[in-house]
Amino acid sequence: MGFMDKAKQLADQAQQKIDETQKQFNDKQSQKGGEGAPEGAGQRFDENGRPIADTPPAAQAPPPAAQPQADGEPPAVGGPPAAAEVPAEPDAPAPPPPAPAEPAAEGDSDSNPDPFKPIG
Repeated sequence: MGFMDKAKQLADQAQQKIDETQKQFNDKQSQKGGEGAPEGAGQRFDENGRPIADTPPAAQAPPPAAQPQADGEPPAVGGPPAAAEVPAEPDAPAPPPPAPAEPAAEGDSDSNPDPFKPIG
């Protein structure tokens, strides 16, 4: 019986220690939030739980406005040229369509059997 009394006493001491630590933590949090933080302005999170920054990341910032060149042409923008900008060769033949694949022989180990076809 003495073992159970000792275990209960240790459990009560541990619970008191947890309660004290929780109270200290809550006091620190209330002091921290009251210093200069506007009312209702807490950390915001996106749908995945990541914190949202007050300013947008550099990747999402709008690009700077391009300045026209001195000769009046618009500035060149990086990237591949558009299809309308690529000169077409009128004498070049169109590539032939790909040949259809030959069906595998019956019973070939490389064939893809029909999963709905009955065995036998």
